[in-house]
Amino acid sequence: MRIHRLASLLISLGLAAPLAHAEEAAAPARPSSLSAADLGKLVEALRGVPERPLKVRLQAALIMGRVGGLDAGPALAECLENDADYPVRGACALALGNLGDVHAAEALVVHLDDSEELVRDECRRSLLKLARPEALPYLQAARERGSSRVRAVLVEVVAQIKDAESGLLLAELLGDPEREVQKAAEVALNTMDPGAANLLLMKGLDHPSYRVRERCAAILGAHKHALAVDRLSELATSPLEAVEVQRSARGALREMRSLFDIPRLTALARDARADRKDRVHSLALLAALGGSDALQVCLEVLADAEESMRGSASQALAELGDPRALASLREALAKPENTRINKVIAVSIRKLERGSAQ
Repeated sequence: MRIHRLASLLISLGLAAPLAHAEEAAAPARPSSLSAADLGKLVEALRGVPERPLKVRLQAALIMGRVGGLDAGPALAECLENDADYPVRGACALALGNLGDVHAAEALVVHLDDSEELVRDECRRSLLKLARPEALPYLQAARERGSSRVRAVLVEVVAQIKDAESGLLLAELLGDPEREVQKAAEVALNTMDPGAANLLLMKGLDHPSYRVRERCAAILGAHKHALAVDRLSELATSPLEAVEVQRSARGALREMRSLFDIPRLTALARDARADRKDRVHSLALLAALGGSDALQVCLEVLADAEESMRGSASQALAELGDPRALASLREALAKPENTRINKVIAVSIRKLERGSAQ
């Protein structure tokens, strides 16, 4: 079994017993069992005023973590912030986790970026002990300010809390700009109950961040979650949605193609008597779903009697991305009855030409 660096140091100094206690999960913060005078002496020893050996300072930190209660927190947080000796900073991080006071999360998250690995490790372990809903405001603040390394640890901590608010924070981490953090959030998501995970992802489809919507759409597609079909269809076909989200939603729908009634969609798109909005929506969905049947229907509607439907078919062909449609679009561009939609057709041609050139 790998022994952590701080554990090794404490064992060498004869301080293994406090460490064994420290490995237990932290209970909620409790009152100090020390007198004010005794706690004051420990604080002096921790601060090294007057100068004290390293062993004494480490012992002071560990004792404060065991029996110091809430009153010990400020001094431990201060030394975690300012002490020049990294073993002492590590011992303070460990002690803060043992106190069980979620307010310590504010100091601990800062030192997830400490210059020393030992301190970073102890902060991470202590935060996992403090994984309770009350810690979420500090974790949210760290997500907004911390590095990608900090945010990857936050994923672990948030995944332990398992309530609605922590689920929202986990969804936000799914949309993190760093792929490393996204992967960590996805791994955490996979440890959740599938029903709860899919519910969280569905809520993520309406998140203000397009990155969150993009990732949630992709994962729902991989999960083949049938209840997401309607919302994904809206995202895939909405001209107001971010391009990245549209693309992700289309990919998700293609993963779930078997859930769609393709013959009904093709029949509706072809039906000149059907409501125009329904026909346009069917074309857009077929373009998102892909396949040779979608290509055939879009090409047929490109010759529809109604001008606006021809324009919609042109746009659908561009989204479908099949270069075999280029010849038909160029023919449509040359027809006099398409003069008013020439710009739409020309844009579709350019999109397909760019796609086929890549």
